[in-house]
Formats: sequence, C-alpha cells, structure tokens
Amino acid sequence: MARTPLISGNWKMNLNHFEAIQLVQKLSYELRNHDYDKVEVSVHPPFTDLRSVQTVIDADRMLFGLGAQ
Repeated sequence: MARTPLISGNWKMNLNHFEAIQLVQKLSYELRNHDYDKVEVSVHPPFTDLRSVQTVIDADRMLFGLGAQ
C-alpha cells in the first residue's frame, strides 16, 4: 500500500479569529478542485485560533486535517 503525501501548513501569523477563519476559507476555495485521495492537507494554526478554525472546518465540511503548534 502506497503512502499518501501530506501537505501541512504551520502558520506564524498573528491573526485574530476572524482573519484565521478567512484564511482557511480562502485556502479551501483555492483547493476546491484538489484531489484529496492523492494528497492530504492539514493546517496548524496558533493555539489561540484552534477552536475557530476547527469550527469552520467542521461547519463547511472541509477536507483538511487540523493540528496544533
């Protein structure tokens, strides 16, 4: 069984909750035609934005993984 590559983004930006949500929504829009069976995608926002990003990923049914820094 072949491994699935992972693209993981760990951002070092001081964003407020609304800006963090907007960033993840923009990323989702840019990757709308991405084949998630070939490459997994995960985002790793700062601790202070984890819950906001998790909420939007779940609500919008984004296919991103979520991790913490």
